[in-house]
Parts: sequence; structure tokens; C-alpha cells
Amino acid sequence: MIPRIEVLIDADNVTITGDDTKEALELCALLKETCRCHNTPSPAHDTQQVDVNKNSSQYKTLVQQSLSQIQQDHYSKIILSRPVNLQDGVDMPSTLHCGRQSNTPSRSFSLRHGDYQATGFSPELVMSLDKGVVTTEPLAGTRSCKGPEAEIQRLRHELENDRKEIVEHVISVKEAVHEISQLSDKPMVEDFMSVRVRGSVQHLSSRVCGRLSPEKDMWDAFSVLFPSITASGIPKQAAIDAITCLESQPRELYSGAILMIEDENTMEAALVLRSVFQDRDSQWIQAGAGVIAESDPSRELTETCEKLASIAPFVVREAKGLENRLNGYH
Repeated sequence: MIPRIEVLIDADNVTITGDDTKEALELCALLKETCRCHNTPSPAHDTQQVDVNKNSSQYKTLVQQSLSQIQQDHYSKIILSRPVNLQDGVDMPSTLHCGRQSNTPSRSFSLRHGDYQATGFSPELVMSLDKGVVTTEPLAGTRSCKGPEAEIQRLRHELENDRKEIVEHVISVKEAVHEISQLSDKPMVEDFMSVRVRGSVQHLSSRVCGRLSPEKDMWDAFSVLFPSITASGIPKQAAIDAITCLESQPRELYSGAILMIEDENTMEAALVLRSVFQDRDSQWIQAGAGVIAESDPSRELTETCEKLASIAPFVVREAKGLENRLNGYH
């Protein structure tokens, strides 16, 4: 999918790109109007009340089923997710604005394709290609990052010393090295098991990279690295097959990727997690947890709740004001 019109925002500039000059100028004028109104106090966002504990018992049952399959050597790791349905329609631009103020994502996005909309705060890149170097950034291992600073530091220490979280991260990095080795003669782990804060959670994070072989291109890299290890499992195909059987509905864009391509040598693919989705009939958020042999179903459920806290408090009901007019340009 190529957007009809694209808005890129960085620290200093807003860049609008599109194939219709008139439409781009209209959006430019609308954004200028928004900026002029920026210093005027605005009413608080009408955020939805979301019960992130819905379907808790069913999720723990799924985790237990996957543990049985792990014991039977069907796979060594699987990421099981659960959707949480929302009662009301979602104002996507306002949700992006509201959520971005309290999140620390790797990338943010908001899009519309026909009746399908999504807004999210991606915690990691599936891959990037820049100046001939292909990179993937597996995040695996999670604890909450909410509360007083002393509690956050206690949870960080727990994360860095928890056997299950360490094992999950190490096997994910090992698989990432294996994947990069299919694209590069010299895969490297540049950063190993650092802690990254992503909104309401903190993760163990590593960076694996290598110089792309001359006979490979960005699409070769994407075909190897997607879907992400940290959203599917190990081995990938066995985990994907199990996800299809165990989860109650198709994932659609969840755990997919948003691609930004500048030229044949420059590309980013952001993992679609910590996101809210909406189509003609429903709206929902979704989160998952990595299950390995050492997993405990109750802890994996808690992890999904911790991740949902990065998006659930910021989902804004559909509005009628200026921001909602931006919906037509998704």
C-alpha cells in the first residue's frame, strides 16, 4: 500500500508528499490552522475506558496449550496475542496525539486504507537498510515501567536477572544472528541485552546487523527478517502455524510491518505492536507475550496487560472537531 498523501514530522519540519497538488496544499493549510490554535488550551481528550483484563482465563488456557506443544518439540518459542474489543469508534489523529505524549516508541504511525484504520507506537524495527547495512532490533523480555522510580528500578533489576526473560532474549538474538547470516557474511551483535523503555514497559533489547551481500537487495532482507521473530516465534513457520490454530481471529495488521522506503538502498520496517485498529464493524487493541518452556501462564497474561497499558489509556472516542477533519487524509 502506497499512501495517497504522506506527512512526515521531525523535530524541525513537517513534510507533505502526495500526487495531488491541490490536496497537499489543502492539508498544508489545515496543519497551519492547527499550529495557530496550538497555544489555545484545548479540552481534555475523551478517552475510552478499556478493560484490559477481558478474556484473561482464555488467554492463560492458550498459553498452557502452547506449553504442552513446546514440551512435544513443536517449536521452542511462540508469541501468543489476545485482542481486546473497544465499545466506541476511535478518533485516530487524536489518539496519535494523546498517546505519543506518553510513549517512547521506536516509530509512530497512523494510517487509513479504505475503511481500515490503525494508529500505533511501534517498539522496534523488524529491519532497516541504510548505506548497505541491514539491521534488526529484537526486543524480548518485559517488565512494567510504571510507578515510582524506585519501583521501576526494582522491576528493571528483576528483568535483567529473570531466567525466563534472559533465555527468551538470548534465543531470539541467536535466531536473529542466523537470519542476518543469510544476508551478510559477517553478522554482528552491536548491542546486547540493553534495557529499552517503551511507554508503559521496559524491554531487553539487542541490535544485530551486517553488511548486505552484493547479490542481495532490500526485498531479500525483508523476506528473511519478516515476520519478526519477536512477533511470531522459533522456528517461524511452526510458530505461525500454531498461532493460526490457537488464536481466535486473524491478526490482520497486528504483528505486521509499516514500511518506509526512500530508495533502493534505504528502507525501514516498523513492527506493528502497541496499536489500535478499526474497520467498518469494530475497533480493538491487541498485545502478546513470548512463551517458552520456562513460561508461567499468569505472568504471560500480566505481560500482555503491561503492554496494553501503552495504548489503552490513550484511545480517544471519535470527535467532531478540527483534528477529526484529518481523517480524510489518512
